[in-house]
Amino acid sequence: MSIQILGIFGSMRQESSNRGLVKLAQKLAPTDVTFTVHGDIGALPFYNEDLEDPSRTPAVVQQWRELVRQADALFIAAPEYNFGPTAVLKNAIDWASRPMGQHVLSGKVISLISSSGGTGGAHMIEQLSGILGLLGNTVITEPNGQIAKGAARIASDGSTTDPSIEALVRERLQALIATVQSTRQ
Repeated sequence: MSIQILGIFGSMRQESSNRGLVKLAQKLAPTDVTFTVHGDIGALPFYNEDLEDPSRTPAVVQQWRELVRQADALFIAAPEYNFGPTAVLKNAIDWASRPMGQHVLSGKVISLISSSGGTGGAHMIEQLSGILGLLGNTVITEPNGQIAKGAARIASDGSTTDPSIEALVRERLQALIATVQSTRQ
């Protein structure tokens, strides 16, 4: 059975190095893995509980939830803004984690990686690991997914001049796949 991975980048910038990390992971994915990149979580409206009634839930939210539901695993690359996750990424998580008790964001294997300033996204990874763990997911913690000042070393198309970045993405992807396989046994 094929593994379904959903790649998400938590930055709306077209030239984001985090977009590049997701694209690199997609290129490195084995042939028996289906790796789908979600291209624009920024299209999701701000979370509003008034829209939870199925007759009022926007189509873009329904499509997002279905992509998450179908995935065995999520490969998330995002920068750190103000010592935490980006608003656009937190909003996407909020939509996927509702309605409470019936949400699609549970039981997933998740890899968090960050290309961000001097800390490499340490605060963002720590905060989201806690949130995603509380929502019933397995968060991959090793190898360390922090890439300090990666914007100079990885392009938005996934190309990199730094072999250590490619090695890190490969290791994170392998850990993600191995964890999904172990949960199926």
